[in-house]
Amino acid sequence: MSESTASAETEDLKSLIISATSALWEDKEALGTFLGVVRRSPTWAKLADTLESNPVRPAKPSFYGVQSREFQE
Repeated sequence: MSESTASAETEDLKSLIISATSALWEDKEALGTFLGVVRRSPTWAKLADTLESNPVRPAKPSFYGVQSREFQE
């Protein structure tokens, strides 16, 4: 896998995590379960912690500088 492919896949996954967090925001039990799964990966644990500690629903991934558009509405 090339570095650019890995980078694009990382952006896609980050976008998916942020989008799913936003979609699950009102269902705190489902949100907690989802973020618990995300935390199993050391790569994404910090992102999960940041999203969960946010007092308001996360913005669209592009707000966080995520370049991927694959999982956005």
